[in-house]
Amino acid sequence: MNHTTKGGKNNSDYTKYVFNNSSNGNKTCVFYPSALDQPLDDVPWKLVNMSFKLLNVDSKLVLTLLANHGFREVNSDSNDFNLLWSNNHVNTNVISSLRSYQRINHFPRSCELTRKDKLYKNIEIMSHRNGIKKFSFVPETYIMPKDYNRFISNQYRHRGLWIVKPFDLSRGRGITIIDYSFKDTQSTLKENVVVAKYIDNPLLVNGYKWDLRLYVLVTSFNPLVVYLYEEGLVRFATVKYVRDRNRINNRRMHLCNYSVNKSSPSYIRNLDPERENVGHKWSMSALLNHLREEYFINTETLMAEIEDIVVKTIMSATAQMLPAINCFVPHSQNCFELYGFDILVDDKFKPWLLEVNLSPSLGIDSALDSRIKSSMLCDLFTLIGIPIVDPTVFNFNRNVRRPKSDIPRKTNSSMNINNLSSDEKRLLKNTMDQNQRSRGFIRIFPTYLSWKKYSSYLDNINGIPRGSTIPPFYIKLIRNYNYFLNDHLFNENSSFYMDINKQDRYERSLKDFKQNLNDNKDVDQTTDMLKLKKAILKYLNDGYVFSNLQARQTFALYLTYISALLKKCALEKNYDNLSSNLVLMFLIKASKNLSVPLKIEVSKSSLSNKKVMEILQLLESFLLKYNYDTLMYATPETSKNCLPHKLFNLFLMHARKEDIEEIINDSKHNCLSSAIHPVNDIKNSKPLESKVWK
Repeated sequence: MNHTTKGGKNNSDYTKYVFNNSSNGNKTCVFYPSALDQPLDDVPWKLVNMSFKLLNVDSKLVLTLLANHGFREVNSDSNDFNLLWSNNHVNTNVISSLRSYQRINHFPRSCELTRKDKLYKNIEIMSHRNGIKKFSFVPETYIMPKDYNRFISNQYRHRGLWIVKPFDLSRGRGITIIDYSFKDTQSTLKENVVVAKYIDNPLLVNGYKWDLRLYVLVTSFNPLVVYLYEEGLVRFATVKYVRDRNRINNRRMHLCNYSVNKSSPSYIRNLDPERENVGHKWSMSALLNHLREEYFINTETLMAEIEDIVVKTIMSATAQMLPAINCFVPHSQNCFELYGFDILVDDKFKPWLLEVNLSPSLGIDSALDSRIKSSMLCDLFTLIGIPIVDPTVFNFNRNVRRPKSDIPRKTNSSMNINNLSSDEKRLLKNTMDQNQRSRGFIRIFPTYLSWKKYSSYLDNINGIPRGSTIPPFYIKLIRNYNYFLNDHLFNENSSFYMDINKQDRYERSLKDFKQNLNDNKDVDQTTDMLKLKKAILKYLNDGYVFSNLQARQTFALYLTYISALLKKCALEKNYDNLSSNLVLMFLIKASKNLSVPLKIEVSKSSLSNKKVMEILQLLESFLLKYNYDTLMYATPETSKNCLPHKLFNLFLMHARKEDIEEIINDSKHNCLSSAIHPVNDIKNSKPLESKVWK
C-alpha cells in the first residue's frame, strides 16, 4: 500500500527529508547538496513558511541551498525566521530574543577564538596552567603594542623571520613578513598586530607551500560539543617556496590564502570535482593520500594531532565565552558556530595552528569548491536540527529558557535516566539526536577516548576548562554539563560503539584510497603484497632486523586487526574460535612494560559479550598507551642492519592480519620480540619533540 502524508506526499519522500527527534518529538529538516543544481519540489514543508534571514552575506551558496530547499528569504528587519546566517558577529539583543525553534550561526564572544590577539592569549593562559609542552602547537607570538619591549629584547636571539598580522583582518589583508632587523617596520609593530615566529620549514608539495582549511562546528559550549568535518580544503601558494630573505615580500610564495593567489597568472582552477589533486586547491583527503604515498606519513596520527589542536583551542576560549552565552542565549540549541581552522604542517610533519576564522569563506571558485562546501553546508544544516515550524504562527511561552542552576554538580554514572530531571533528559537526548544527524561531521569531543584525554583540563568541581581569567565566583554561578554528559553518554553499554562509529567514518576516505590502489593496474609491482612479503623475509634471512620503531609499528597494526576482530565478534555475538583469553593473558604481561602500566580488571564470568567488551576496552586502552610510548620515546634507528625504510612502509601500508602473523610466527627470526619490551629504558628517557614518523 502506498502511504501518504496529509500533504499528499509519499512517505518515502517524507522520511527522506524529515528527521524525527526522540528528545522532544520535533521534526527537523534534512538537506541535500543536489539542491544546488535545481530546486527540490518534493520537500514536505513546502506548505510551511520556513524562512531564513541573511546579514552581510556575500556568498550565494547559503541563499541558493536554502531557497532550493523551499525556504523563503525575509528582510533584515523581520523576526519571523527559522535560520539567521550572518558573516559578522550578531548583536546580543538579537540573540536574547530568539525563540526555541530559531537557529543562528554565532555564539556571543566568538572573538575569543577568531581575534588573533585573544586566541593567542587564551592558549597561552591555558598552557601555563596545564603544561606548556601540551600547547606547543602555536609559534612563539607577541601581542603588540604591549609586548613590544619584550619582543625587542628577545628577537635578536632568533635571527629568523617573523610574520606580522593585524588583530582582526582576514583573507591575508595586512600581513607582512619581516626579518630580525625589521628595518622600516618599527612603526607597524606599535599598532594592534600580533608578531609570530615565521615557520620557515613548511612541508612542500611539488615545491609549493600549502595550508589546510578545516571546518570545525561547535554546537554547544555548555556542555562542550565539537565536530570536525571529514573533508577540508588545501590551499597552495602560486610561487615555489625558497628560503631567501630577499624574497620575503613575495606574498604569493609565503601566503596560501585564495584571495592573495587567485589573481596570479599561475593560478590553476580545478574544473573537475572528481579530480581532487589538481590545481592550486585540493581536497584534504587527496592531500592525506599524497602524504601517505609520497612521504609514508602515518596520516591517522597526523589527523589525531590536528584533532588535538582543535579541541585544545576550543577549550582555551570556553571559560571566556560561557558568561556571555549563559547571559544572552535563551535556549540551548539556538546558537551554533562554524569556524575555519587554518593548519600548516612543517617538514617534520608537525601541525601548527595559524589562525581561527569567523565565518570561513563559502565562495565557490571551482567544481571542487562547490562539491565540498555544498555537502558541508547541507550536513551542517541537517546536524543543527532546524525544526519544521511556521515562524509566522508559532505561539510559544518565551519565558521558558535554558536550564540553569546555582550549584554545578557531577553526576553518578550509575544514575538511571528515569531519575534525571526533564532538562537533563532533554539535553542527553538532544546530544544523541544531534550525533545521529551528523552525517559528514565527526564528533571529536566528547567521545569516549577524547574524554579520557582532555577531562584533566576541566575543573574538578564546575567542569569548565581551566585557564579562565573570569573571576571564579562568577564561573561558579554557571551550571556546567560536561561531567553530566560524559557520565551518561559513555557508560559501559555505549562507549565502545560510539568510538567505533567515529573511527570508521574518519577513515572512510583513506579506505577508499587503499581500494583505489588495489584496483589500479598501473601501480608499481613492488606494492604487490606477495612480493613485499617475500622481500621483507629475504632481508630478514640476510641478517637484517626490524628497528625498534618498525617492530612497534608493525605490532600496533597487528593489535589493531585483533581489536577489529573483537569488535566484529561482539557486534555479531559470535565467539567461535575467538581467543579472547589469550588476548587477556598478553595484556596482563605486556602492560607491565608501558610507561604508565595499565590496570587489568576483567569480570571472572565465562565468555560473554560483556567480557569481550571488557577485553576490547583494555586492548584499546593498551593500544592508546602503547602508541603514545612509541611516538614519544621510540627513535627511528639509522643502523644499516635495519629493514629499508621505504620497503617497510610499503609493507605496513598494505599488510593484512595474515601477513603480519606470518612474519611474527617465523621461528627463524623472532623479529618482533622487541615490540613488547619497554622502549629504550623508557622511564629514563625524555619525550621526543617530533610526534609523527615517516
